[in-house]
Amino acid sequence: MTQENLQFGKRVAAFAVGTKSATLPDDVALKTKIHILDTLAAIVSGAALEAGLAGQRYAGITGGHAQASIIGTNQRSSLIEAALANGMAAHADESDDSHEDSQTHPGCGVLPAALVVAEARKVSGRDFLNAVYLGYEMTIRFGEAMSPAMSFARSSLSCHAYGPLFGAGYASGSLMGFDAERFQILLNYLAQEASGMTTWRLDGAHTLKSYVFAGMPASNAVKAALLVDSGFTGSGDVIDPADRNFFEALSPATKPERLFHELETRHKILETDIKKYSVGFPIAAPLAALEDIMARDGFDAAKVSAIRLRYDPDWYKVIGDLNRMPDLNLRHCMAAMLVEGRLGFDASHDPERMKDEAILAMGRKIDLKDNDAGQDRFEARVEVECNGQIFEASQGLNVLGRKENPMTTEQVVEKATELLCTVLSEDAAKRTVDLVFEIESEPSIDRLVAAMRPEGQS
Repeated sequence: MTQENLQFGKRVAAFAVGTKSATLPDDVALKTKIHILDTLAAIVSGAALEAGLAGQRYAGITGGHAQASIIGTNQRSSLIEAALANGMAAHADESDDSHEDSQTHPGCGVLPAALVVAEARKVSGRDFLNAVYLGYEMTIRFGEAMSPAMSFARSSLSCHAYGPLFGAGYASGSLMGFDAERFQILLNYLAQEASGMTTWRLDGAHTLKSYVFAGMPASNAVKAALLVDSGFTGSGDVIDPADRNFFEALSPATKPERLFHELETRHKILETDIKKYSVGFPIAAPLAALEDIMARDGFDAAKVSAIRLRYDPDWYKVIGDLNRMPDLNLRHCMAAMLVEGRLGFDASHDPERMKDEAILAMGRKIDLKDNDAGQDRFEARVEVECNGQIFEASQGLNVLGRKENPMTTEQVVEKATELLCTVLSEDAAKRTVDLVFEIESEPSIDRLVAAMRPEGQS
């Protein structure tokens, strides 16, 4: 029987089994390492923020057996609780990666699950690398299949929660050594665990959002894999269109065939974006345009008298003045960049900085206007009056870090090092970076996990 004639679940299972022993192409292996590093940096820096601390408190109360590490701390917990805590940290600071078409943030769901299972099962660095790659592929492919039915305009269901559940589940199953039969059983349990609503937008902090995007899918995925690993059974193909299935239950607008689009030849991880700025994605274009202006001759932020931004008004519903999180407040991020010369991690993550008088004064000079007729919804047009001159710049969808405009390895390392150093020493940050890029030669991920434990923390 050919791959095309297999039931949907069996085709996915066959791909998952084959990935475990595959030799990844050089560009795919490098991109996977880059995303591992980027997400580890998000977890470490997020471990010191509100959402990360919330996950650690929960794990401390419910943790049970100390099976895996909570990254960025010296705390250990059971696999499920450690996955939840690491997931909460992974999305706490808005620095994690994303994939536009699937409406997912793959890394913050996949890495927390893969880390705890890989550490507990003592798998090799190569197996860990391949499992993370598999997790990205499944997150994105399931997300692309579901996304036609899941958007703010069409549904209250959140693809950001659903997609990473499947990716984290397949990564966990790979690290537990699942064969095709157990992968298919796993899919049945993942389908039952799938949930998530877009009401995360109503929260005034990152805790609920981090749970929906990362903590919930990562921990539920590990739980589902552990159920199957312990002997839970479940027959049937839950995504086969020949019968009532998961996609049908969601919406007739889903497109399950997208799971298999160039499955063996198109590596979705290569299409995944990395953020330059640790802020919500809609803020990136205005910041890029403003940064362009600030680099020009004759510009002096101290002499700015007015700033006008023309942007799609729908973005203001997410990143406008009602949002009190600094990394999701457009006015604050633009003002802080002007006042401080760059938008550093502290300025975009410390709520107290939103009370800084210099930043507030600069923010009052910013006029958030609706976009012009014919202006693309992703395009931000910035106009700054400074010392009698008018400086103008625009930035569209393809900000630095997008797949069409990727960051270099060196730029990702620079970003990751800054984030790692918010919690770790410079030496520990460097060890972490080096170990990620040498991960295939590691007999386990123990040294990588150890490098991310803060020195002197009790």
